[in-house]
Amino acid sequence: MKELFNKEILTKIYPKILENGFYILANVFLLIFIMYPVFTVFLQSFYGSNGFTIDAYSKFISDSYYFGILKNSIVVACFSTIISIFLGFIFSIIIFKTDFKFKNFFKIAVFLPIITPGFISSLAYVFLFGRHGAVTYGLLGLEPNIYSWKSVVIMQSIDYTTTAFFIISAVLLGISGEFEDAARNLGSNEFQVFKKVTLPLLIPGILSAGLLIFMQSMADFGTPIIVGGNFNTLATASYFEIIGRYNTQMASTLSVILLFPSMALFYLYSKYHKGYELKKSKLTKYSLSNIQKIILGFPAVFFSIIAYILFFAVFVASFTKSFGHNYALTLDYFFEAISAGQLAIKNTLVYALSSSILVAFLGVAYSYIIYRGKFFGRKLMDLVITLPFAIPGTFMGLGYLLAFNNYPLLLTGTSSIIILNCMVRKLPFSFKTGNSVLSQIEESVEEASLNLGASRLKTFYKVVLPLLKPAIIFSMIYTFIATIKSLGSIIFLMTANTKVLSAMVFESTINRQLGVGACYSMFMVILSIIGILGILRLKGDKKWI
Repeated sequence: MKELFNKEILTKIYPKILENGFYILANVFLLIFIMYPVFTVFLQSFYGSNGFTIDAYSKFISDSYYFGILKNSIVVACFSTIISIFLGFIFSIIIFKTDFKFKNFFKIAVFLPIITPGFISSLAYVFLFGRHGAVTYGLLGLEPNIYSWKSVVIMQSIDYTTTAFFIISAVLLGISGEFEDAARNLGSNEFQVFKKVTLPLLIPGILSAGLLIFMQSMADFGTPIIVGGNFNTLATASYFEIIGRYNTQMASTLSVILLFPSMALFYLYSKYHKGYELKKSKLTKYSLSNIQKIILGFPAVFFSIIAYILFFAVFVASFTKSFGHNYALTLDYFFEAISAGQLAIKNTLVYALSSSILVAFLGVAYSYIIYRGKFFGRKLMDLVITLPFAIPGTFMGLGYLLAFNNYPLLLTGTSSIIILNCMVRKLPFSFKTGNSVLSQIEESVEEASLNLGASRLKTFYKVVLPLLKPAIIFSMIYTFIATIKSLGSIIFLMTANTKVLSAMVFESTINRQLGVGACYSMFMVILSIIGILGILRLKGDKKWI
């Protein structure tokens, strides 16, 4: 009887111990791998070679150069955000709300930036429109100077249009066509329906896209370095402080300053954005005149042509002797890239797979803990998980470099630090995706399992996790591709043994080895496509997205 009693007690207590242990581990992970690196950057910005000092901040305030690069960063981010949202919005309307012909032409064009990182497009831009570009020099005989802030805005806008398209489309697909039909029945024309019904409902998606794109632009150092010329931003200045001078105090100071515009925008977004739920609904189409179709279609056609040309330019450059001058076919660059980049290819694949799997499951686990949990500190956990979304990648990369460079958490130089950094950067996306799916799962499903005696952990594993499969698959795809493209947040963390393809492309471009860089770019594209198809096989339905 005593043994039975003890067994019954253990049966009841053991799941509780596991649950509490899981909650503790979840919070410890957030403290170590999110809060600790952030705190370290702030701390380092006040410490120089002689101890505590505010010299770096004084220098930033007194030197007009630093104010100039702050202004550069904000101006470029604003222009890039506005243009990207405009184009992403146009593509969303054309693809989902009109009867345009050749929609696949537009779909492929808007998907291309997903598998081609921004600095790769910048590389193609140089191939085509640089001093010895195929178009400017080869066709027109011109040698223009394209290296300016305008080129940075153009290339960032092309790269970020896809981000705007996906976010705005997600909201657009959730708008019930019944609202628009009701407006039409009351006598509104198509423009009035759009202005009074569709556009106000799209505001949450537009704000979300604007926030994300603004922060991506602020943290982007690759594009300004490649096509900006002497145009510097806070992100590029921070990069050169580390790579060129290893001045960690000034780099930390610049990163902290870089954080303020992003955090201010994130605060305003969180305060005034009430959120929205993504639900499938009946879509209605706009009945547009030919003139309206031309006005709507012109920017989309122009963007699509540019996107196709840039992608084609990288492909051709990887197999020709000198793009724009000598188009003789060659495999020299291919063999050179294969020889020098074998380790980078393997690292890229391993990091992308590891990050995508871990992020997908961690994200939905945190979603379940916070969304379904009834404990003190839920909102604080939500804030901490979302924090990397509001922090520029270079800030987080510098934080990991400083935080994990000493015992007992010595991770610098290892693959683990890169995987962890990529995980933390993409965790907010998986977390929010999990929340969206959980909001559509009735709690009664879980209550039935709990009432039958299952623990909350077992309920999550047996009941909830299978229902979260769409969120897991989508998070895996996003993280896999984002990790392959990642550079800003891991540029400070790589060594000769942990380099990835994005770094090889960046270095080749800086060293003007454009053919080799183009080959590395194509390897990234191939890995992205293989990864997407492989992950979709887990779903068993390639038409899922």
